[in-house]
Amino acid sequence: MIKMPCSSNMSVGKNEESKKWPQFLATCAANVAIFTMGLHTGWPGPSLPKILSDEFPYDVSNEAGSYITIIGNLGTIFGGLIGSLLLDRIGRRRTMLLIALPQFISFFLIVMSYYVFELLYVARVIGGLGEGMCLSIIPLYVAEIADASIRGVLSTMISLTVICGILFVNIVGSYVAINIAALSFLVFPIIFFIAFWKMPESPYFLLMKNKPEQAEHILKFLRRKSNVDEELNALEKDVKRQMSESGNFRDIFTVDTNRTALILAIGTRLVQQLTGISAFSLYIQILLSEATQVLSPQIGSSIVLFVQLIMMSLSTLFVDKWGRKPLLLASAGACFINLFIQAIYFVFKEYTNVDVSVIDWFPLVMMIIFIIVFSLGLGVVVTTVSSEVFSASIKSKAICLVNVAFALSMMGTTKFYQVTADEFGLTVPYFSFALTTFLGVLFIYFWLPETKGKTLEEIQQRLKKNKKKTEATIKI
Repeated sequence: MIKMPCSSNMSVGKNEESKKWPQFLATCAANVAIFTMGLHTGWPGPSLPKILSDEFPYDVSNEAGSYITIIGNLGTIFGGLIGSLLLDRIGRRRTMLLIALPQFISFFLIVMSYYVFELLYVARVIGGLGEGMCLSIIPLYVAEIADASIRGVLSTMISLTVICGILFVNIVGSYVAINIAALSFLVFPIIFFIAFWKMPESPYFLLMKNKPEQAEHILKFLRRKSNVDEELNALEKDVKRQMSESGNFRDIFTVDTNRTALILAIGTRLVQQLTGISAFSLYIQILLSEATQVLSPQIGSSIVLFVQLIMMSLSTLFVDKWGRKPLLLASAGACFINLFIQAIYFVFKEYTNVDVSVIDWFPLVMMIIFIIVFSLGLGVVVTTVSSEVFSASIKSKAICLVNVAFALSMMGTTKFYQVTADEFGLTVPYFSFALTTFLGVLFIYFWLPETKGKTLEEIQQRLKKNKKKTEATIKI
């Protein structure tokens, strides 16, 4: 077990300064699973061109390739359900440790798919199970262990780590055979299991299970303070109030604050996906090969992902200073403008006789700009919002529903891109994503409240106040 700070001098008490590094340590250990999830998410980018080529031992059509790309989202749905069922029963920590199993099996089956092709579909579904469990548990765990002053930074580290995984698999997968790359990825679930084994349970969960002494023990480690009575008492009150609700699925839809929180979490996640980001990520090498000849798809996709990594790193500096809503609003607005301009470019390229070869570099540059503006807000803040807005009593169930919406939107936008791009060219998907992103700007502006610097309980009270204001406006 991890040693807690000595509490021999109880007079140190309330003026003792809280330390942040244990919270970063626990988050980094959890993020090894997130990195592996990024490997799964980004795997189709470099792998799909190889699967469709002679390099793969089986003949695979474009249609079959598209299902290899999106079938993992079925696993994401069930993984989110499994995670939500377990995390309130066996705890956040134990449930998170289970993530290593599907992640390991998934890459092992990819190796074996060179001998039995159908195992590739099974591997993607099982990898989706791990992804769904990651999305349903790890953001929640990080939000519950984090101090309000750094919760935004720690939450954005999750999105940043996903991109690290996607970039890593794009580089390795572009130059190494699919089975060899998958074999090397088997080490990461093992590293996660070892690294997270000694990490603490969430104090929220311990208080939900009426274990205040253990919760105090964990808080002392996370804050590196000998006296956490004030925070512990506040957490006990918050958890008791939130747990006074029955916490069944029906409450998500019948309790006003829960319903509002669900709309906000699903709404922001849909805004993120309806920019087309998942389709662009999964088809990035094929997209760049069709749109421009300036650089090879391997180098071009790596540049795009590296830029995304840098911008998401920078965004961690702003999320707790500028706030969630301003970043999301600016990001979505800039994405809309970018997509609309790219759509106009493809109109000239695909439906007119105008020679656009002189600006063949344009799609790559615009994609990099799109990734920059997406990463500064939509790429990192959406996960933060989802982890903050739900009451403890329904959090696990509500996040399960959010992940279902997330998986379905990923499947829908990716398949929509593949079908429309094959049938009509890139103009139709780009115009469509521009329109849905504009609608997302309106949603963020009129619906989303600011949660910067607030405790999880303060956010619940803010949602109640917003509901009362809405009802008062309706009466007037």
